[in-house]
Amino acid sequence: MAAVIIGGLYGAVKIGVMIGCAVGAVIWAAVFPVLRFKRYKYLITPDRVEIVCGVLFVSRTVVPVNRIHQINVSRGPLDSAFGVAKVSVVTAGSTAVLRFLDEDKAQELALYLNEKVGDKLGGKDDVQ
Repeated sequence: MAAVIIGGLYGAVKIGVMIGCAVGAVIWAAVFPVLRFKRYKYLITPDRVEIVCGVLFVSRTVVPVNRIHQINVSRGPLDSAFGVAKVSVVTAGSTAVLRFLDEDKAQELALYLNEKVGDKLGGKDDVQ
């Protein structure tokens, strides 16, 4: 009799834990993207690109303009659905990504950075 009661309580606890995990996952899935978007910041100056991002662990990336080798604008299917794009700033050692940009803003930003890189190198790039 005692084994049946203990087994029944164990099953109820197990179901409670599973429901709690499911509710927690749904809340996390609803809240995390909003927090990630609100905590994402970037700064573009004539001499550097600075990105601050993260929810639990915040990271700060600084890329000097004279170290930039390549600038890419990309959109995945989910980005296209929401009308946003990413600008990837590639250096010799890493890639910094500016996310959550309006598609037109991403193109403008890529052109601006391309001009600044050209100015730092002492010439103009003829790519449009």
